[in-house]
Amino acid sequence: MESRSLTAIKYLDAQELFRWLQCGFSASHEPFQVVDVRGSDYIGGHIKDGWNYPYRQLRDDVEKCNELRARLDEKRGLGVINCVFHCALSQQRGPSAAMKFLRTLEDEDLAHIRIYVLRGGFNHWQSLYGENSEVTESYKADLWR
Repeated sequence: MESRSLTAIKYLDAQELFRWLQCGFSASHEPFQVVDVRGSDYIGGHIKDGWNYPYRQLRDDVEKCNELRARLDEKRGLGVINCVFHCALSQQRGPSAAMKFLRTLEDEDLAHIRIYVLRGGFNHWQSLYGENSEVTESYKADLWR
């Protein structure tokens, strides 16, 4: 049986996520989904095609976690999907949301959903790729200076 502990959550570097976005799948040729858990600080840009699920919603509403799982199931089809959580720095909300989500999964889900946290969060991402409209949407450089 797969683990529900912190060791089940891996960190992903921005450069690796950039490669995934460029080719449309993970290094293991599996689909992936970015989940941005920022709330009011979501303005100013986000990773292309990411889903915004504010941390407070995931923390306080198990139905939001179920909705996220259903959307991931739909996207993954019959295989595995890689889910990359992040917040501004990926120090608190991102890892906490990833852990909360992991704990809501059914046993059979554990083999089909791999959970990652984006190292450095969106703050680091935007410093590398904020100006790149192929991988970053709605970027407002003035907000990051």
